[in-house]
Amino acid sequence: MPRRALLKGAAALGTLAAFGGSKALSQSDAVRFAINGSADKLRIRGESVALFAETHPEIPVVFEGTPSAAYPDKMTAMIAGGDAPDVFATGPADLAQYGTRGVIKPLDEFVPDIIHADRYAPSVLDLGRIDGKLYGLPIAVSTQCMGYNQTALEQLGMELPAEGFTYESFGEFCAEIHKADNSLYGCQDGGAFLWDFIRKLRSEDRVLVENNKLAVSVDDVAEWLNFWEEMRKTGAAVPADVQAAYGFGEWTNAPMVLGKALFATMFTQDLKSGMQALTEDELAMMAPPGWGTAQNNGCYPLPSSSLSMSAASRLQDNAAFVMDWFCTSPESGRILGLISGPPASNTQLAAVKELPTLDRLDRNVLDYTETALATAKPAPPASRAENVLRDLMKKVNEDVGFGRSSPKEAAEEFVKRGNSAIRRA
Repeated sequence: MPRRALLKGAAALGTLAAFGGSKALSQSDAVRFAINGSADKLRIRGESVALFAETHPEIPVVFEGTPSAAYPDKMTAMIAGGDAPDVFATGPADLAQYGTRGVIKPLDEFVPDIIHADRYAPSVLDLGRIDGKLYGLPIAVSTQCMGYNQTALEQLGMELPAEGFTYESFGEFCAEIHKADNSLYGCQDGGAFLWDFIRKLRSEDRVLVENNKLAVSVDDVAEWLNFWEEMRKTGAAVPADVQAAYGFGEWTNAPMVLGKALFATMFTQDLKSGMQALTEDELAMMAPPGWGTAQNNGCYPLPSSSLSMSAASRLQDNAAFVMDWFCTSPESGRILGLISGPPASNTQLAAVKELPTLDRLDRNVLDYTETALATAKPAPPASRAENVLRDLMKKVNEDVGFGRSSPKEAAEEFVKRGNSAIRRA
């Protein structure tokens, strides 16, 4: 059966596809490969796994694709139930949590015989390490950026400043956007996003969590929440109800996609695969604002996603082989392209740069990432409580936006509940 036909079912969300022979689903030696994403990302990732099956028929693979919004709960349930896939996608917070709890297996023993660590720059491979051990094989690397609607900017007759933005000048510019068109707000509400706050801290050479507790004060958090409250008051940021409807990864509700905001901070992989596909306007990316100076914006690299191996896998050598092929082989890289951002491995990055199908946004992502990573801050240490802290930041920012709390009260709640979450993690 042709690979495209095999993938017909895998293109749908939440589907499962078996590769490597008609008996693959019932074979106990099939490597279970679980990953998340949008429908388009799952289709493309499934194509990579299908090509692996074609070229390595001796290793059957079961591809388990899940929508991003449902993936955390599904993985938590499978791990708790002793049914973890052999290989599954992890984020930075997952690595910190699973790596210190024995859920995933260190990969160092598979280097270099199966896993080609030398195909990564050391600083990139280090993104998959926890306490010196390699728990995640980065698929793609990303950094923070500011996406913007070029079409809307031109329709307003406005131009971006050549020297970039500080947060202060960015707020003023965004307020001018709302004055020019009161149906359009300057940007999405960045107060809701933990990673924006962390980037602000990195610009000051600080981190959010240190020594198993928050390394920020109530005043630090209140300053952040108050800035965004003032942004909402001037129309520089979208109203609280517009931002509240935008959940993590739910691109269809993103204020920029809905035409309600001109700017949106994001990660490099999000612009094309997350937002550009949902609007006919021309989008682009640039450096985000800096808290003190435009140049010191606190950007740092992160793996947009990594692959990890279940510590309970009975197929560890085969699982490691599949992981390495998916993340480092040029063949897989040519299929994956830039769906998750620039490839993390040097071999796949070289293959992607040679693709004749790269478009304007692809080259924008590659050029921006290369420039940003040249001056990027070291990534902050991951916290096992990061997902809880992410949801908590969104919650307290909404409390301020809807008038339920003052910035100081919301900040007190964040620090109190945040430290409690870190202790429990």
